[in-house]
Amino acid sequence: MVKTGIKLEDYVALDIENPNTKADSICSIAFIQVKDGNIINKKYTLINPEDRFDDINMRVNKITPNMVKDAITFDTFWKDNKENIENSIIIGHAIRYDLSVISKTLLKYNITLPTLKVICTQKLSQKYLDISHYKLDQVCDYLNIDLENHHNALCDTTASLEIFKYINNKYGLDENDIEDYNYIESRNRSIGMKIVYSDYTKGLQNLKRIIESIMTDNKIELDEINELNEWLDSNTQLIGNYPFDKIYSIVKNVLEDGIVSENEYDELMQAFNDFINPIKEEKANDSLNFQDKIFCLTGTFNSGSKDSIEEKINQKGGICGKGVTSKTNYLIVGGAGSDAWKFGNYGGKVQKAMELKEKGKNIEIIGEEDFLKQL
Repeated sequence: MVKTGIKLEDYVALDIENPNTKADSICSIAFIQVKDGNIINKKYTLINPEDRFDDINMRVNKITPNMVKDAITFDTFWKDNKENIENSIIIGHAIRYDLSVISKTLLKYNITLPTLKVICTQKLSQKYLDISHYKLDQVCDYLNIDLENHHNALCDTTASLEIFKYINNKYGLDENDIEDYNYIESRNRSIGMKIVYSDYTKGLQNLKRIIESIMTDNKIELDEINELNEWLDSNTQLIGNYPFDKIYSIVKNVLEDGIVSENEYDELMQAFNDFINPIKEEKANDSLNFQDKIFCLTGTFNSGSKDSIEEKINQKGGICGKGVTSKTNYLIVGGAGSDAWKFGNYGGKVQKAMELKEKGKNIEIIGEEDFLKQL
């Protein structure tokens, strides 16, 4: 490919590491600031995520709770460094994932989200390099770039920087390589843009079908994980949405050494089962506590109208809400389903409940048939 277009001289390369698979908190971050083609600032910081650590993440990035117990929190880091980041073009490998995690972390601290200019080195590699796979380590192998301590944020930032410099110097860029990124706009892109929303919905439905196919024989093979990984890499427009972020994070961690350990296998099985069937059958044998508990109904019910079911809940001392919030205790799913549900079987309220469960909220998702046994 002949050299074209723009040669960028001012930018910031960036990478983060997660403490868990929720993809909404950070345990380390690194950035390298380049001006006029020269490095003028380099920073690596451990972050106290004020959140749980998952074994799978600790095995990959080697960061433990004890290492960050006295570290700064991300709101402090952002206050000290946001000008370097907000006022620059951001470079990184699959950078939209990193920025979605940063954005969700900022939201937890009630910090206004920036709109950024970004360049993804994974996309650049797919565009300019003739190789079969485009993970960071694979691109580095192809270009003979040192990646000795992969999943150290500074090491990965440096590697992304070297990939960018190679492509920037050899080929130059065109204006389409530089994209706008704003997390809220990405999440709300359905407003006034029906066709984009349809693509988002279709993407999650396709992901569900792929995972259902993998789980047909109730086991997961390594080649199936690799095929899923390729699909995830080609659908990064879904980054920033549950359950894509969680599955993306787990799959990347599992494939890090090419060996699926027993713990990793169990975590994959749990994540896949939670996605394709969030309504747990064992709830049929549990006794529901109605008194002062908040219920929400979703879908179409075979046993009657929502009003009639809400009346029965109220008679038992329960409280009915119209939407799923962090205060919701039970989400009851109608057995007749709904054509509008995003995952083919489950919809927006179920998705919201699953997101809140990932954040540690105690919300139980119960099917209509099991719920009726409690009335």
